[in-house]
Amino acid sequence: MAATTLSTTDQVLIKQIIIETAFGVGLWGINTTFFVMSTFTLFKQGIRTSRARQVLLAVTSLMYIGASAFEIDYLLIFLNDIKQLGALPHPVALQPNATFYVSIIFSRINYLLSDGVVCWRAWVLYPHSKPVQGLLIFCMLGSGAAVLTDAILGTERLLKGIVDMGISLFNLDLYLPLLLTNVVATVLVGYKFWQYRQEIKEHFYKPRQKTQVGSILVLLTESGLLYCFFWIIAMFSGVNIVGQLCAVIFECALPQLSAMYLMTVVLVVSLQRSLDMDSVFSMQSEGMNPIGSMVFAHPAPMATNSSFDTSMKEGPHIGYSFVKRVKDVSQWKVDVEGLPGDSQSSIVESNRVRSNSVGATQLV
Repeated sequence: MAATTLSTTDQVLIKQIIIETAFGVGLWGINTTFFVMSTFTLFKQGIRTSRARQVLLAVTSLMYIGASAFEIDYLLIFLNDIKQLGALPHPVALQPNATFYVSIIFSRINYLLSDGVVCWRAWVLYPHSKPVQGLLIFCMLGSGAAVLTDAILGTERLLKGIVDMGISLFNLDLYLPLLLTNVVATVLVGYKFWQYRQEIKEHFYKPRQKTQVGSILVLLTESGLLYCFFWIIAMFSGVNIVGQLCAVIFECALPQLSAMYLMTVVLVVSLQRSLDMDSVFSMQSEGMNPIGSMVFAHPAPMATNSSFDTSMKEGPHIGYSFVKRVKDVSQWKVDVEGLPGDSQSSIVESNRVRSNSVGATQLV
């Protein structure tokens, strides 16, 4: 039997296919590791006691399943392309098969879920702001419409044998709405962090000391900026600015990176909380009270005038009104009889800062 000689085009194609598939399989392995670690972390923190953790577990599981289905589909396409090397070219019009629908459906589900998580983390920071919530809903509707439109147009282009060439509006119908949603959500989180820092500086002692809520808000802002930058690069690849090889690599990597982003946030937030707890125990062993540690107020001795100095050293005091509100709205069992109310004005400001940023700690 005569040996088949590969043309130069086939040789370039097989190199591109191998690089693309190897890159995708490598990211799939990292994604699998992150999924196992994030799932273990959520269960360790208490999956039954938190609705947010239950939602995160469901979303990360769906995104990992989608990323796995997408990568398996890519492996099947890789094997089929290897078999087709040296064969006659395909007809101009192709019929979508199961692998095409798997790749186009599961990848876009991951994009939509990723945007949903990004909007959710901004939503919980603005629980009483109707304009902000309306803006986030509008962005999610835009992302959903973009995902659906791109899937329909992609199928239509395949049926008609249309090949994307260069910069085209059809290449941006998916990237621009998704990028806009991420930018809006990241700006909202960044503004909440700035607002939180201003209130900390105004009402708390040692404003430069890091707090758990502040660290989480910094993490969410920085990760959001990084994710926006990632979508900008992906948009460039979609309009063939960065080259054909880079474009196909990003096409293979996008579903994996969308799933890895959420899992990375879960792991880093968990690590940040562990570091904060270690810092608290270390400061307590040295006789110090970190910012955010709450100490119940006690009556000051009548013959002394050192209550102001004591409050500055120990941190914000909790007055009677605050404890009464906590008892009314929660399941805490607190004996509030006999607590003084002379620290009510300071704790009102402390409680307002915490209530404005409580959504940051609800992420995981």
